[in-house]
Amino acid sequence: MSGDPVLFQLDRDVDGLELARRWAAMPRPGGFLNRLQAYPLEVDRGFMRVRCDVDVGHSNFVQLVHGGVIAGLTDIAGGGAAMTMLKPGETLLTTDLNTRFLGAAPIASSRLEATGRVLFHAGRRVVVAVEVTSAGGGVIAEGSVGVSIRAPRVNV
Repeated sequence: MSGDPVLFQLDRDVDGLELARRWAAMPRPGGFLNRLQAYPLEVDRGFMRVRCDVDVGHSNFVQLVHGGVIAGLTDIAGGGAAMTMLKPGETLLTTDLNTRFLGAAPIASSRLEATGRVLFHAGRRVVVAVEVTSAGGGVIAEGSVGVSIRAPRVNV
């Protein structure tokens, strides 16, 4: 299996909100995001909205969007919202991912959107609530993402 290399450059001299804005400005950042066809639409401190352009490659065996796609969008929107809280040099890592499927999305859906909003931020812990909607605006999933903020690495 081949894919696009990750093109996004992690600049440790800027904060997470600036990183998220740079990510949103890239048409194709590479890696898993390109494979999933998931890209940020809107970014603010503690907030990210991501779109996924759905095609037959996102399908399960019964012509619905695969649950893994929806869980992936939950992680991307949640991690993206948490990213906006980072100080320069910090990175993040998903430590908990929960997705509750509330409805099905037919593969004929043109687009899904996932919106992440930071609910809790203390020290190195962030919790984000995420809602995934269909092109028509119906909620198909909700979830939460727990994130650990990693301290800047110091070269010794």
